[in-house]
Amino acid sequence: MTKLIDLLKKNIPLVADGAMATSLYERGFFINRSFEELSHVEPRAVQEVIRNFKKSGANILHTNTFNATRTKLTEHGLQDNLAIIVEKSASLALEVAGDDAFVLGLLGPLGVLVEPLGPTSLQEAEDMYAEIVCPLEKAGVHGYAINALHDFNELECAIRTVKRMSEKPLFVNIGLHENLKTSYGHTLPQFAELAKKYKIDVIGVCGEVGPSTMLTAIEQLRPLTDRPIMALPNAGLPRYVNDQYIYLCNPDYIGKFAKRYIQAGALIVGGHSGVYDSHIRAIANSIKMVQHQTEIAFKQDLPSLIQPIVDKPTNVKPLTERSKLGAALYNGEKVATVELVPPSLADFAKFESRCRELEEGGIKFVNIPDGARAMARVNSLQLAAHVQRNFKLEAIPHLTCRDRNLIGLQSDILGAHIAGVRNILLITGDPPKLGNNPGATAVYDVDSIGLTHIVSRMNHGLDIGGSATNYPTAFVIGAAMNPTARNIELESRRFKYKVEAGCDYAITQPIYNLETYKRYIEEIGDIKIPVIMGIWPLVSLRNAEFLKYEVPGVDVPDWVVEEMKKAGDSKDEALKRGVDIAIRTMEQAKNIVSGFQVSAPFNRADVAIKVIKSIF
Repeated sequence: MTKLIDLLKKNIPLVADGAMATSLYERGFFINRSFEELSHVEPRAVQEVIRNFKKSGANILHTNTFNATRTKLTEHGLQDNLAIIVEKSASLALEVAGDDAFVLGLLGPLGVLVEPLGPTSLQEAEDMYAEIVCPLEKAGVHGYAINALHDFNELECAIRTVKRMSEKPLFVNIGLHENLKTSYGHTLPQFAELAKKYKIDVIGVCGEVGPSTMLTAIEQLRPLTDRPIMALPNAGLPRYVNDQYIYLCNPDYIGKFAKRYIQAGALIVGGHSGVYDSHIRAIANSIKMVQHQTEIAFKQDLPSLIQPIVDKPTNVKPLTERSKLGAALYNGEKVATVELVPPSLADFAKFESRCRELEEGGIKFVNIPDGARAMARVNSLQLAAHVQRNFKLEAIPHLTCRDRNLIGLQSDILGAHIAGVRNILLITGDPPKLGNNPGATAVYDVDSIGLTHIVSRMNHGLDIGGSATNYPTAFVIGAAMNPTARNIELESRRFKYKVEAGCDYAITQPIYNLETYKRYIEEIGDIKIPVIMGIWPLVSLRNAEFLKYEVPGVDVPDWVVEEMKKAGDSKDEALKRGVDIAIRTMEQAKNIVSGFQVSAPFNRADVAIKVIKSIF
C-alpha cells in the first residue's frame, strides 16, 4: 500500500469522510450519550457509517474519537474505558479502510481550559492527549488529525504530544468563525506560522463555517503556506426542527464548492458537522472533474481587498481616567473599601441604610459580592450601578463565572459599563452545592483567568474572538488572591496567569496570619500589582471557628481562636477583641499593601467604619 505521505507528495486531490456524530445522530443515537462509546457497544452502527463514507469515495477516514477525552468521557462515567474505546474505534476504521484507504487517529478539544486561560497546565493537557495517542498508535493508524481546536495553547499541546509519540503524518485543521478567527482570536497567518514551526504535514480548517466562508478561508490560507491544505466545512448552519438538528446544505451545493476548493489550492476535501455520505459522494464526483490538475498552485496573489486582516487593539485608557479606584491605586494612595453583602428584596432598605452609613462615615468605595456562598441575592452589577447613582460611593462589584454562560457574561459586563460601572472583581465562584440552591447548575464556561482575559480584550476594543468592537471599555480589573491556599504553588501560578491576562489589582481573602501572606508574596516573586488586603473583623468565637474550619482558603491561627475564647459569653467583649485583632493586622500590614477591604461582619457597617477609622 502506498504510504500516505507519498500520496500527499503527488498533489493528487483526495476526499476525506464526513461527520461521524451527525451520522450516528441521524440513526437514532441521541446526544445525551457518548457517541465514542458506540465503537465499543454498537460497533456495527459505527462501522456502517465509516463504510458508507468509503463507498461514497472517501480516501481518508477518521477514527470515532473526536470526544474520546478523559474529561468528556467522565461526563458519562466512561473515563476508565478510554483506552478500550479508542483502540476499538481505530480497529473498526482500519478494517473498513483495508488496502485502499487511510485512517487518521482523530484528536479533538479536551473539554478543559488550558493555561493561561484555565487551571489545566500545559503538561496536564499533553498527558491527556498522550492517553489518546497511545492506543491509536498501538492500533496502527496511518496518521493523525487534530481537528476543530480554537485555543492555540491547547493546539500546541496536542501537536507536541503527537510529534513526541509518532513519526506518522499529522493533519491539523483549526476551527474558525465567520470572521476567519478562532474563538480565542487566533488568525490564519498565526496558524500558518505555527504549522511552519512544527513542520505540520497538512493544514486546514474544520467546521464552524459553511461552504462559502470555507472557500474564503482557503483563498486566504493558500498564499501563507506551502503545506497541502484540507477543507472540512459544515453543511451550513444547523436548524432545530421537530426536536432534532438539521443541516440544510444539500449535496449538490457542497459538491459545487468542493471543486472551487481544489481550484483555490486545497488538496483534500471532506466535511464536518452535518456532512453525510451523500455529501461525500457529491464531493468525490466533483473532484473527479479536476482530478487531472495534479499540480496544485501553492502560491497565489490575493486581491488587496481580501488580504488577511488582523484587528489591532486600541490603547487602553489610562488607569487614572477609568475610575477613582484606578486613580488611587496608580497614585499610590491607600485604599479603604467596605464589603457589603447584597440584600434580598426584603432587606433592600437596610442595605441602603448601610450605604448611607458608609457615605456619612467618609468611606469612598464599597465591594459588592456576586452570589457569595452560592446564595441567590440582588445582582451585583445592577446593585453597583444603583449605589453609584444614589450615593457618593464608587462600587467594586464582583462577577462570578458560575452563573452565566460566555454570552451572558459578556452581555452583563457590557451592560454594566453602559450603566457607569468601571470597577470589577472577577472570580470563579463557589459551587452551587454550597448554597441554598444545591440543585442549581454551574456554568463555568471560563474561570476567573479566562474572564480576566476577556475583559482585558474589551478594554483594548476587541471582542473575545479578537475582532475590533469600536467600543473599548474602561474597566479597572480586579482579581482574587488567596495567599493562604493549601497548594501555594498552584495558587501562585494561577495568580501569575491573572496578571498576564490583564488584571490591574488584587484583593485577598481575609488575612489573619501575616507571615503566611508574606511567604506568598515571596512565592510570586516579581509580580507587582497593587494588593488590597481582605480584613474580616470577628464578632464571636463561633465566627472565628466557622472561618477556621468551614471556609476554604481562610487561615485563622490558633492564637486568634484563643483570643476570642477570652471574651466568654460577652458579645461586646467579643466584638472588641475581634476589632482589635483586625486593627493589629492592619497596623502590621499597612506599609506592604495598597489598602484594605474590610468586610462588614453580618453587614454591620459601623464595625467596618470603626476599623478603617483607626488606621486612616
